[in-house]
Amino acid sequence: MKKKHLGYTQKIIFTRTFYLILGCFGFLMLQVSACAKESDLAKRMDRYNVVWDSPSKEASGGMPLGNGDIAANVYTIENGNLYLLLAKNDAFTYSGDIFKTGRVRISLSPNPFIAGKPYKQTLDLKTGTVAIVADKVEIKIWADANRNVYHIQIDSPNDVKVEAAPDLWKRFDACLFNNFDFTGTEVQENYKDDPTQDVKIARNGNILWYFAVGDRSVFKSDMKYYEVDDMIGKYPDPYLYNTFGNLLESPDLAAANGIFTGNGKQFDIRVHALTKQTPDTSEWINEIEKLASEVIDVDKDWDKHCNWWSEFWDRSWIIASDNSVAPDLREKLNSEPNLMGERTEADGAAVVSQSYNVFRYLMACQSRGKVQAKFNGGLFTQQLRVSNTKRRAMPLKLSDDSWLTHEDDRMWGRRFTYQNQRLLYWPLLRSGDFENMQPFFNYYWNLLPVRKAITKAWFGHDGAYFRENIEPTGAERDCGRSGKPLNIKPGENEGQGYYHSFYFTSGLETVTMMIDYFQYTNDTNFRDEILVPFAREVLLFFDKHYSREENGKLRLDPAMVLESYWIAINPSPDVAGLIYTLDNLLEMKAGTTEDQTNWKRFRNEIPKIPLHEIDNEIAIAPADKYSVPHNAENGELYPVFPFRQFGIGNGSEEIVEATMKHISNKNAFNYSCWTQDQIDWAYAGNAAEAADGLLHRFRVASTQCRFPLYGKEGPDACPDFDHFGAGSTAFQRMLIQESDGKILLLPAWPANWDVDFKQHVSGGAVISGKVVDGELVNWDIEPASRRNEVVVYQLQKSNKQY
Repeated sequence: MKKKHLGYTQKIIFTRTFYLILGCFGFLMLQVSACAKESDLAKRMDRYNVVWDSPSKEASGGMPLGNGDIAANVYTIENGNLYLLLAKNDAFTYSGDIFKTGRVRISLSPNPFIAGKPYKQTLDLKTGTVAIVADKVEIKIWADANRNVYHIQIDSPNDVKVEAAPDLWKRFDACLFNNFDFTGTEVQENYKDDPTQDVKIARNGNILWYFAVGDRSVFKSDMKYYEVDDMIGKYPDPYLYNTFGNLLESPDLAAANGIFTGNGKQFDIRVHALTKQTPDTSEWINEIEKLASEVIDVDKDWDKHCNWWSEFWDRSWIIASDNSVAPDLREKLNSEPNLMGERTEADGAAVVSQSYNVFRYLMACQSRGKVQAKFNGGLFTQQLRVSNTKRRAMPLKLSDDSWLTHEDDRMWGRRFTYQNQRLLYWPLLRSGDFENMQPFFNYYWNLLPVRKAITKAWFGHDGAYFRENIEPTGAERDCGRSGKPLNIKPGENEGQGYYHSFYFTSGLETVTMMIDYFQYTNDTNFRDEILVPFAREVLLFFDKHYSREENGKLRLDPAMVLESYWIAINPSPDVAGLIYTLDNLLEMKAGTTEDQTNWKRFRNEIPKIPLHEIDNEIAIAPADKYSVPHNAENGELYPVFPFRQFGIGNGSEEIVEATMKHISNKNAFNYSCWTQDQIDWAYAGNAAEAADGLLHRFRVASTQCRFPLYGKEGPDACPDFDHFGAGSTAFQRMLIQESDGKILLLPAWPANWDVDFKQHVSGGAVISGKVVDGELVNWDIEPASRRNEVVVYQLQKSNKQY
């Protein structure tokens, strides 16, 4: 039989069919791979989802979502409506408060939120989504990871009537924690009793609203108070003409009389967000309308959104569980604490892990914008249920004689308090979230010209000092009794200062974090353009500001030990910070030849870190001399962390242990807030103490709000993000440390905590592994060439109940 040959057309058809099949096979393999990846993510993260089985009673029941620049607390009210309380990273008012951009109310009829009807609300971590299923109505709420728009998608099996509208409130002028005694009084005076309010407009089928700061700003007043008038015009005013707000629209609803309405089964309601500094609010209107008019392909945008979160969760993780707990209780997490604000789950390691991973999620939701996330609630401040209205602006009284705080209220107000701020960002190095660190570094880097000018004007010498509360204008109005450090000579410090009078450690820690960032990323542009110029000015301040002893060594006087001792000579935090920064800058040969020469000379002038003997043990001292104690910071531990001169990695863990035994502020604030005891126990290599402290820390939740992972108020705000940042850093250091060119694996890890981990270390390396039933069953590091740097420690067994 003759063989048939394919004709030209048949060849084309065959070829196209072949490649179509091949392409489909490839697409199928990609889909299978993507599904497998999503499945892995679901297995890791779904265990930490927060799930509620009823609507909230009032507005303190917010559940968080965001895309890094915009964020929302999402809540439903029993027998009421769905709400989104909206925020944006740079929604500054005239004096530096960050206000909410607005609130949206969604009403459905028939109402699926009626008490007793089936209800499930889930914070789905793997997709950054709040998902609600209420009486068979499905609602998916998400802030697009790649553009500033929220989606509220409704899918009902039956026709429902939907209404969507802005739900605004009366604004106050400024948070009551803000200080107007020194500067800004004249800017506030004419408005504090009649504050600026939002403007709402219905136009072009949309509903939009905005808050316009206008020509009010404390910037000029600040510059004049700090005697740097010449910075006006040289440095941009961060508040002047700031305008922020939202635009509400939907292709499935029609707008009339300020409300969107419609009937059907499926809806996509969209809320756009914009901040813009402009004296002409019509520019803001035109720009947000332009953003809203851009084509949205919801399905494609959702896929890209999910891909962003998938890459985020695949970057790193720590999944721990207590293997001594009964199997049916392991990783059984409650989504709400008890009435006392306590988390009583049997598996404490899982509580710690959930706290770690949800904090990482919250930082991803709020630290990709222009401004660093604030320690005192960040973008997730909300109305809180309180019994005391002291220093609360315009609270709302409830029927049970308790109160709801105002939508814009924020404990500690506009402050960016460094002791707290730093702790939000330390964990991002080890988790590999380098993008999210940029707002932190940019905040202080951008302020460098103003800080140099203020240093020169006040102290008469070069360099730049950074204290606790540096505001976006470069001022420090909330520092001390005058907003300025004391300008006195050596020997004149008699304790007449205040909490921040000589607290200059902040600049050194920022340089330290910049050094570590470079060591993790090898970003030479960051080193040359950001790190070196910033370090140059911070170190120059210490070089010029302090005198020398007869032996040529630096004498830090007048000085203080953080906020804890108001009289000090050679405080340990500053000495250790100078040693760490100078040693690393010299080792990496950063800067110019002149920089290296100056830094080498200056390094030889730095005194030793103060030590003393207590009960026949050598411990780190707070300073060479110290007195007048205040507050609850343990400055003697700063040479352990953040400046890492002592610890298990260099064989000095006994000094750390002895120091921990004798610190004056043990587990302050009931293990909460910015305290860092657990970090120091990890550097001592003491797994039992570190784990016990973390369990105490993360078993405490707020009674003022429903979400169990916001921390409690006192002494900081709720949400309290430095509380979680400190705990997250400790958790990482229990697992991995680095010292003297070595990577320490499991230096302070308890044998009864199983763990699956993937973490980043210096040099761009990634280390992963698993501990099961008290044994390290596998571990790996990429690149493999770094394997010989890893030192594996024995897991620690303990009789301590934690």
